[in-house]
Order: sequence, then C-alpha cells, then structure tokens
Amino acid sequence: MMTKEEATRTEILAQMENILSVQVKISDYVVQRLCVKCGDDQEDLWEDRRKKAFKNIRGLIDKYAFSQRLPRDNLGILTQSIVSYLLDIQHTFLRVLVMIDIVRGESFNEIFMDSMTTISQKVHKQMIELTKMMQQRAENSDEALETLETIIKLEREIDEDNIVIGRQISVATGGDSDFTCYMMRKIVADLEHISDYAKECAEIIAEI
Repeated sequence: MMTKEEATRTEILAQMENILSVQVKISDYVVQRLCVKCGDDQEDLWEDRRKKAFKNIRGLIDKYAFSQRLPRDNLGILTQSIVSYLLDIQHTFLRVLVMIDIVRGESFNEIFMDSMTTISQKVHKQMIELTKMMQQRAENSDEALETLETIIKLEREIDEDNIVIGRQISVATGGDSDFTCYMMRKIVADLEHISDYAKECAEIIAEI
C-alpha cells in the first residue's frame, strides 16, 4: 500500500480555511433567517437559502479528507483538535437549521427578538474572524493575535446576550414555556455553543 505524503502546515491551513469559508456562508444564512426586520418576501427567499445551506453542509464532508494525511507530530495533534471543533460547529449549525424548520409556519417577526438577531450576527462575525485568523497564521502575521482577541471578546458578548434573551423570553411569556419558546431557547443555546467552539478553535489556531 502506498504511503500518502504528509500534509504540510501550509496545506493544512489552506484546507481548514476552505472549510471555514463554507461555514461563514452557512452562518450568514442563519443570520438572514433570524432577522426580525425582514420583509414579507422572506419566506420565499428562505426556501432557496435553506436548500443552499443544507447543500453547503453536505459539501463539507469531503473537505475533511486532508485529515488522512496529517503529520504524526504536534502539528497533527493541533490540527486534529481544530478539525474536531470545526465538526462541532458544522453539526451545531445543522441542528439550528433543523430547528428553524421545526418552527415552520410561525411568524419570525413575532417570535425572534432583536437580541436573537444580535447573537446570530455576532456568531457570523466570529466565523469571519476565524477565517481571517487562519489566513493570518498562514502568513505568520502578528495580527492573528489581535483577531484572536476579537473572537474571545465576541464570545463573552454572546454569553451576556444569551442571559439577556433568556430574561426577555421569561418576561414576554410570563414564565410559561410553550413549544415556540422552548425552540427559541434551544436555538440561542446552540448559537452560544458555536461561539464557544469558535473561541476554542481560535486559541488552538494561534499555536500553529
């Protein structure tokens, strides 16, 4: 059996950047769907975006094939850790998309509040910054540390936003938790998980 040539640091960073660029698109679809100030045509637009989002998730699977060529050293260990977080992000985005489907037929303008839009936008920003950080590490740029700080700052803000939206839901519902409120909380919780994964991922990228 032929031994596959080990992937270089440059190749590894490029492959992970490709994965992140797709996850940025997926996060953007989520932001657009959770928008509370969308027009009446959002339902029609969402159907097309939904198909693209699921297609992007399916298309990500083959992009992890480079893992077969990871070097058997510290670089390989760090890369495996990053890949694990990227998969966590991917699977959690999939859950969010499925939950959005579950809340079908409801008026998103009434269900989702400004804070939920804010959280999804910040998660999207994190994904953009994570992609940028991967590029910066490929260039060995010191700016990567500044980008890391931005990602960490966004993660803290999302934690705080999650507390706020939890209170808003409780006030708006008088403490009752119907199916819609339950799904809202689940979506927000998963967005927060993605934020956590992004921060953990960034901290490891800084070491490569």
